Amino acid sequence: MEAKLIPAAGTESLEEVVLSPERPVVVGRGKSAAVQLVQGKVSRMHARIAFENGFYRIEDLESKNGTWVNNRRIHKVILFHQDRIKIGDAQFRFLLDAGIAEETSHMPVEDEDEVTFGSEFREPAEVTAASSLFMEIPKAEGLPARAGLEHDLSIVCNLINNVNAEHHLDRLLETIMDSVMAVTGADRGYLIAAKRTNGVLMPLVSRNKDAIPTHARSTFSRSIVSECYENDNAILLADPQNSREVSESIVAQHICSIMCVPMRDEHGPVGVVYVDSLLGSRQFDKHDLKVLTAIGSQAGIAIRRAQLARQVEGLFRDAMRTVINLVEIKDEYTYGHSERVTALAMRIGELCGLDGADIRDLEIAGLLHDVGKLAVRLDVLKKPEGLTDSEYEAVKRHPVAGATILENVDNAERIASGVRHHHERWDGGGYPDGLAGEGVPLIARILSLADAFDAMASERPYEGVVPREEILREIERASGMQFDPSLVKLFVDALRNDEAFINRINVIYRQRGTGPKDVSAFD
Repeated sequence: MEAKLIPAAGTESLEEVVLSPERPVVVGRGKSAAVQLVQGKVSRMHARIAFENGFYRIEDLESKNGTWVNNRRIHKVILFHQDRIKIGDAQFRFLLDAGIAEETSHMPVEDEDEVTFGSEFREPAEVTAASSLFMEIPKAEGLPARAGLEHDLSIVCNLINNVNAEHHLDRLLETIMDSVMAVTGADRGYLIAAKRTNGVLMPLVSRNKDAIPTHARSTFSRSIVSECYENDNAILLADPQNSREVSESIVAQHICSIMCVPMRDEHGPVGVVYVDSLLGSRQFDKHDLKVLTAIGSQAGIAIRRAQLARQVEGLFRDAMRTVINLVEIKDEYTYGHSERVTALAMRIGELCGLDGADIRDLEIAGLLHDVGKLAVRLDVLKKPEGLTDSEYEAVKRHPVAGATILENVDNAERIASGVRHHHERWDGGGYPDGLAGEGVPLIARILSLADAFDAMASERPYEGVVPREEILREIERASGMQFDPSLVKLFVDALRNDEAFINRINVIYRQRGTGPKDVSAFD
């Protein structure tokens, strides 16, 4: 399935870019980018477009100014016909190949034709998770029906447990989609969000059986989805191919059976779950619809909760970004330093087996590890030559100042501890408290190693970039004195022998800098 990027505003010198499922495309200002942009605010490796699971997806490569789709800053999203992409000052339109069926997942609701359905069942909006979970077991069908129902209820109960334990929105959506496919046996499935961009309902997650051809992996019945969401009704079309009153696109796609249910919270629908069968191997019935409705109700509550958590997280990150910018304005030679140290520290943390809350605390501590520099005099931070003893002592107070700033933040004790102690040494000769060995918090030990690495791998006013092997030898020399020897071994071994890890470090240093502090030690 081919697609195109059509240059729009700010891209006068570019020709259209043909996208192919076989060739991911990187957009940026670096020489290795397939689509090279010289416009302002573009990072070296800014964004990547690749064909995955039947969709073209665009991923922001942790650029400084972000990648925007339909006026929304994104991390990684599916692209749909006529989407508008903004990268720096350059704008593009994304167009799918003209041969793709009109009935695609791009759904301007206001343009939807009125559709009259024939052989269908609409479950009333009052059906809830509770009423679906405790439906009567059909006696006439005997033990196989009872066993199948118990299996379905087991999946729903497991889903409830999983979604209640999962607060990360992307992982939550994946969990819900996997459960939907397991319980329905559908050939295709989609989670579609109620959030609109210019009247468009946005698919978030999809699943397809292996036998589904590529051209059929980005389509579904938009009329059914619109009907379900707008009227807050569950819909079942058990055998649409034998009805004269369904839309032509359903017949053209050879859809054998369809279910679509709302995902609701207490305020109404937050999206829909859509599944269908193309291969003729599954015809849905009312029992299937009741189980899917139960999943939809649980999913809606969990998704709304995760969306609110993401909004709060976004506000928090915006506040951190403001603080980091203040530090960089005051100390211009640290431009991009906090972000690089954070990304590097998270990679080291993953080598140590950290995940979840530990990685999140490490990330925040990394971003804020130099926030205490706001308390250091500007003339000292900007001094181009070496510091006097008294000036150096003033700079050494920034970890304590940073930890003090964080003392008033609830549940941030481990973050504040990482900030306070990131200049401690393994041998006890660091500051501010002279902690030694494992008495130094793990977050601080990781930040210490990442901070030192970045200092050598980044260009400074009075020191150039140190070659890679020299950096590694210097770190090894300081093992057991400045750095935790177990961390040094993990990190150095990975940088010498683990090609995937090396590539991830390369990505950090090729994408993050956009000014005079660009790093080339690992090119």
